[in-house]
Amino acid sequence: MPMNQNELYILNNFDFIARSFARMHSLGQSVDLEAVTGNMDEAQREWFYIRYDFYCQQTQRTRALETEL
Repeated sequence: MPMNQNELYILNNFDFIARSFARMHSLGQSVDLEAVTGNMDEAQREWFYIRYDFYCQQTQRTRALETEL
């Protein structure tokens, strides 16, 4: 089932939020993901956590590469 424009807009915003909070986490700032995802439905929350985890892993890989140099 194709997504409508509103759903794509929402997911794009959630992706930005996931990336932003993953960066905050990588900088040692406290992140309350339950507060962030509190108004999301289950599908949105699941998608958000997948993207958040992806960005956390990405920042860890970047830091590992930077320390090798």
